[in-house]
Amino acid sequence: MPSPLPSTRRQHHTQPPRQQQPKCQRDCIKNFYHVQPPFGFPAPIGRVSIPPFRDWKSEPRRTDESLNFVTQEHYFLNPRQVDELLQQLQRFHAEHTEVAALQDPERHPLPLQAFRRFLERFLEDTENARQAAEELVESYRRANIPFVLLLAAFNHLKEAMVEAIASNTGNPLAHYREIDQRFEKAKRLLAQRQLLHAAAQPLPLPQRVVRDKHLIRLYLEWLQRLNDAILQDDLDAYPLPDPQNDPFTRALRHPESLFICLDLKLCDQIQEHHRLIQQQSALVHTLLAAERYDQAQLAHQELEKRVADLLNLLSALYFESQTNRLHRFFNFLQALLYLPGRKILAVVNPRGLRQLNQRQGSEAGNRALARIEERLAELCQTQRERLLYTRGIAGDFYLIGYHTTPEELDGWLHTLRQRLRHDDAADVPLDLAYHGLELTRIHQLSEENMPFLVDYLSERSRQENAIASGEAAAEAMLAWMRRRYRQSVDLNEKLEHGEVDIHIQPLVTLDQRRRIHAFEVLGRIREEDGELNAGLFIDDILRLGLAPRFDTLVLRALARHADDLRHITPRLFINVAAASLEDPAYLEALRTLLEGPLAGIEVVLELTEQVILERLSRVHELHRRWGIHFAIDDFGTGYSTLQTVIQLALDGGVRYLKLDGSLTRHLHDHPANERVMHITRQMARELELETVVEFIETPQQLHTLEAMRMDLGQGFLLGLPDPVPVWRGKLTYLHTRHGANGTDGFTL
Repeated sequence: MPSPLPSTRRQHHTQPPRQQQPKCQRDCIKNFYHVQPPFGFPAPIGRVSIPPFRDWKSEPRRTDESLNFVTQEHYFLNPRQVDELLQQLQRFHAEHTEVAALQDPERHPLPLQAFRRFLERFLEDTENARQAAEELVESYRRANIPFVLLLAAFNHLKEAMVEAIASNTGNPLAHYREIDQRFEKAKRLLAQRQLLHAAAQPLPLPQRVVRDKHLIRLYLEWLQRLNDAILQDDLDAYPLPDPQNDPFTRALRHPESLFICLDLKLCDQIQEHHRLIQQQSALVHTLLAAERYDQAQLAHQELEKRVADLLNLLSALYFESQTNRLHRFFNFLQALLYLPGRKILAVVNPRGLRQLNQRQGSEAGNRALARIEERLAELCQTQRERLLYTRGIAGDFYLIGYHTTPEELDGWLHTLRQRLRHDDAADVPLDLAYHGLELTRIHQLSEENMPFLVDYLSERSRQENAIASGEAAAEAMLAWMRRRYRQSVDLNEKLEHGEVDIHIQPLVTLDQRRRIHAFEVLGRIREEDGELNAGLFIDDILRLGLAPRFDTLVLRALARHADDLRHITPRLFINVAAASLEDPAYLEALRTLLEGPLAGIEVVLELTEQVILERLSRVHELHRRWGIHFAIDDFGTGYSTLQTVIQLALDGGVRYLKLDGSLTRHLHDHPANERVMHITRQMARELELETVVEFIETPQQLHTLEAMRMDLGQGFLLGLPDPVPVWRGKLTYLHTRHGANGTDGFTL
């Protein structure tokens, strides 16, 4: 690979002489990974002066109350803090960026000046901030600094800025989301401008940042064994693929690996890369065994290229997640909720950190945090298959347990606490506080909820050391979160301004074909930096009489997405409240939708058993007039009578029975639950109704339901709720990979 530095700088990076290696081995290693010092270091960097600070107070101040954290003096970064941020950025550049670019006297001030201008405009969300961001990417481009480093510098600066603002306010998490949102928006803008410039180039990432990461180390060790076998002409030592005992596939399921790829939907792409590499390595072995060396050489060359592509992808993911760790951690935590297996989140922090800082200074506090992080890293290293941690805000650490139990995690943290309390090498004794919550059956959380969740656990850690689980603990957290949201979200205002959008989730046939039969429509309330699950507010929506307005806005969102929906599904399930069936505005919006944007798409309205009984005449009318079919939602909760179900089925109005999700969750807890499902399936078959089973989350549940010959399934195991454009992209991918399977849906 050509050096990223001008030729006049090469003498600064000459490596010490190495023992001569066989040519094949040298070339193999060099070709698939960047052996040259990335970004032109490790030569030391000289001191770079920071451009002088321009006093904020000399400029006019905004007083718009909508920007509430701009109008209060203590949320501004003071000049000392701005200088400290830039000094940190300078050190970050010294670690990672091109020495030549920073030592050029005409170019080295540019990135720092541009970052200062960006900081000065950061709190003012105006066109000036956007212009400063554009100037920033141009300054990096002029300085010939790789774009990936600019994004990493953004991430580094964001974390430092969060900590700086946390020191100015008593509520450290209060402004994390707003700061995170603005940095992420700026990064998206920069990425959009840079996309065409870096589309086809491998990322020259620093080796020392990623070479010891688990997945990369596994591949380096595997390729070394493969090359050694070739060099020594020892095919018995050749690492042939073993699908039953594949270390990489196992490691890809570890939390550390899922962390870098899960929320980016890249885990399956990595696995596919790995499968093709293993297939190619088997071909190389076959050709070598047949002594067809000319073809073996070509096959080996292709193998190296594929390994290089995978390692570059892994390197980029590791580097990005390392420099943007907190943002990615919250994304990963939300995505992890959709996977089978037990999930636990715990917040860990030192007791009395503030008092320690006051008595002995911030250096003592930093040493205490470093000791905790060192012990947590050791714990996660020994329990790599089940644990992952990250450093949080204001002295907190966030720890995820996956495929583990609350008792195991509590035991590990108790042992960690004892080690810290009796550490003779420590200058001050440390006591550890922690509190965790099992999230396995909590489905109401979105990415935007995660800062509230860690805030709750941090608050609880000051009261007791425990890992809580069970429905009571989950409901206590959700009740706390609802109270917090009521303070920050005005539902009337959101609905008045039409801040409602939709996600969709598939209903899948429970047979060998696994076809998508339909999609359920799920309402979301838009926030500035994302969307909130309306399930968190449904009680308030009903209590405040806002259900007709909310349901009408869902129909309008369906109209907006109608073009995409026509390419996705022939059938939609839509939830509706009882009050909406009597609301003229809702009924008119429904008629307009059926006759216009969704004409030709079958609409199934989901009503609870109670609503069916209370609105029988309206159900019959909608079926006769507009051909609407209905699904009885949460069937089995005890409201309906058998005679009512029979009559509606014979009339043709009801076509689906959606079984209450509690039956699925407790399917294997007691044989009676399976018997109830068997009886329901037999009744539905006699009435020519289709059964829909919700909350399918584990392979065990899926296999049992398939054996029962239930008709349709829905749940995180079969498909996640996602925005309409995301699902259109997913189905396009499935279509190009597997092809359509009939006219009723796509095979998953």
